[in-house]
Amino acid sequence: MYKVLLVDDEILIREAIRENIHWKEMGFELIADCENGREAMEVIRNNPPDLVLTDICMPYVDGIELARYIHENCPDTRTVIISGYDEFEYAKQAVRYQVMEYILKPVTPAELTEVLEKARASLDETRAKSETLKKLKGAYRVNKPLLRGRFLNSLLRGDERPEDLEEKMRELDISLPGSVFNTAIVEGDDLSPFLNRYPGVRDELALFSIFNITQELIEQKKLGVVFQNLDAKTVIIFCGTEGKELKADMEEVLAAVRGTIRDLLLIETTVGVGEAVKQLSKLYQSFEKAKAALELKWLMGGNQVLRCGLLDTRKSTPIDVSHWADKVWQSVKAGDEKEIEHTVRDFAQEIRESRTNRNRAIIYMQNLLLTVVNAAELAEEQENQILQEEKELMNRLYTYERLRDMATDVIAICCSLSRLLNEQRDSYGKKQAMRALEYIDQNYMNTDVSLNSVCSHLAMSTSYFSTLFKTHTGETFIEALTRKRMEKARSLLENTSKRAYEVAEEVGFSDPHYFSIAFKKATGKTPTEYAKEKRKR
Repeated sequence: MYKVLLVDDEILIREAIRENIHWKEMGFELIADCENGREAMEVIRNNPPDLVLTDICMPYVDGIELARYIHENCPDTRTVIISGYDEFEYAKQAVRYQVMEYILKPVTPAELTEVLEKARASLDETRAKSETLKKLKGAYRVNKPLLRGRFLNSLLRGDERPEDLEEKMRELDISLPGSVFNTAIVEGDDLSPFLNRYPGVRDELALFSIFNITQELIEQKKLGVVFQNLDAKTVIIFCGTEGKELKADMEEVLAAVRGTIRDLLLIETTVGVGEAVKQLSKLYQSFEKAKAALELKWLMGGNQVLRCGLLDTRKSTPIDVSHWADKVWQSVKAGDEKEIEHTVRDFAQEIRESRTNRNRAIIYMQNLLLTVVNAAELAEEQENQILQEEKELMNRLYTYERLRDMATDVIAICCSLSRLLNEQRDSYGKKQAMRALEYIDQNYMNTDVSLNSVCSHLAMSTSYFSTLFKTHTGETFIEALTRKRMEKARSLLENTSKRAYEVAEEVGFSDPHYFSIAFKKATGKTPTEYAKEKRKR
């Protein structure tokens, strides 16, 4: 309902208008009727109406004066003059005070109804505009942090025109007073301590908490503004009047920021700092340096403040990957996991010292891994396993934020390869040892059986076979052959009437005397003594 105030010094006119208009049906409520402008002003002050219907000639305050008052104090209130005077001067003043309608008495209900409908349409339009503006202002307030972030992101990309900066910053309540500026990026190294403390929360809360703490400390000291960029990283724009002073202030507040985040969130942070510039429009240059400094985190490690000056101290030098791959492969073959880790860490350290960029370092790690894996000869099943691990690692290499973590994963796959090789060697060794034992079982009676004959049979070197056989049986080949011959000799002496020299020949001894010596060493008795004792039983 729109509120209407009726003003006329003639009571009959007021009553006629009051009684002959269907106010509610038309969307109006007649809140009062006054007999002069002074009374009307009092009502307007206490309960501003949406529409005033007023006469011109009234005591104390006339209709024109009332229209002026409404125009100056209630600009949203519509005014309609109902007058018995058709004078141009009155009409001209009415236009001056933005009177909506100027109609002459006598006015019929139909005429007034038409005017009221027109007034309602105008009020509806104004109300709609007001509601729209209210919503827009509300949305603007709600989204102001987002709009600030968008502007600041644009500023740090160098997309803003210098001549527009002052106006836009004023609109967004961004204050960066001073003549020298710098940027920094704050990044959490590992969010898991915070996430583990509060199960169920998402990374976004941890990232916002880093931003919130940083914003409070920076803006409390009035050193600049803080926002989250499109990657949800916390970005600081510092401002000051003098370079050295700003640098000292930055060092102090960044130490406080990192310490507070560590104490409250249990998160260690790395900060990339740019270089100072003297124009806001040049901030993008500082920000590029800050990003480049932060990228050194994967090379230098986290939990520190990285400055753009580190980029220029050393130049990248080539690395002999084949040399390192050979060293790693030797450790893999030897099954020495400690040496594998030590070698890969040394390789990573050379990458670090050479100031190799991220993409080149990934290529180095990939080449190292490919060379080592390709050097291994595995069974099909084991080869498929290690190739799958290698494929997954190749994809992960591009996701690492620190060289140390990249090296850790390469170490893991090299150790996995080493274990597979050991398992394969164990399996092969057991198989060859079993074949050697079978060879003994089938040939122990042959006097020509020897270490050379079994190695020829197995197509292996004597040194490799001797080590392999001892590892998997716990005895040398000669010990195993002698043991087999002695077992067979005892059986023959116990269960047959054969003489010692016959038994010797049957178990592979060409010299009976040597057989007797070997038998006594194995049993504590000569073959004859053993036979007599066993045959009596």
